[in-house]
Amino acid sequence: MLLSMENQDLNMERRKRQKFKEGSIIKIELSESRLVLGRLLPGYHLCIYDGVFTGVANFPSNEAIISYDIFLYVRVFKDVITKGLFEIIGFYDLVQQDIDKIPPHFEQDMTDIENCVIYYEDGREIEAMPEECIGLEGPVIWEAASLIDRINDRFAGKKNAYEELFKVILSKNDPRYLNPGVRWDFNKEKFCRE
Repeated sequence: MLLSMENQDLNMERRKRQKFKEGSIIKIELSESRLVLGRLLPGYHLCIYDGVFTGVANFPSNEAIISYDIFLYVRVFKDVITKGLFEIIGFYDLVQQDIDKIPPHFEQDMTDIENCVIYYEDGREIEAMPEECIGLEGPVIWEAASLIDRINDRFAGKKNAYEELFKVILSKNDPRYLNPGVRWDFNKEKFCRE
């Protein structure tokens, strides 16, 4: 059973303050009995490991945790960590290979959708066509509740409205293109014009 967002927010507010320290291993509570693990990376990035722990888990060693497959890299607001919304449970020094794995993200001009830029963690910027941005994260910085929803949807095999909203627009026929009257159809798991 998932916590209601109201209860989840109350529980999150009671957490202790902590520092955003790159290399820290965190736990993200999805419900009372389910959680995932992640790791803090430069640029307020967070990677999330592919696996759900249930109940009160005895976590593997930090070294074992960082060997898990990663299914998601996102940027988060600093206070998601500093306010203790995602609890730091360990630390393992970053190596250059960890940083090199951070995928680029893109930004798209919403009036001229053919105009995109891909940004790399090392500071490089490359002009790109929309097709080159497929599969990349958009210009989103995630807050705790929305990221938890996204992770829950992923493990439930559902599309996530927030994730879909910020994907690259490939056509002017896309309902997200220059249209404030767009809504998420939960049954069809896609955006529609109102």
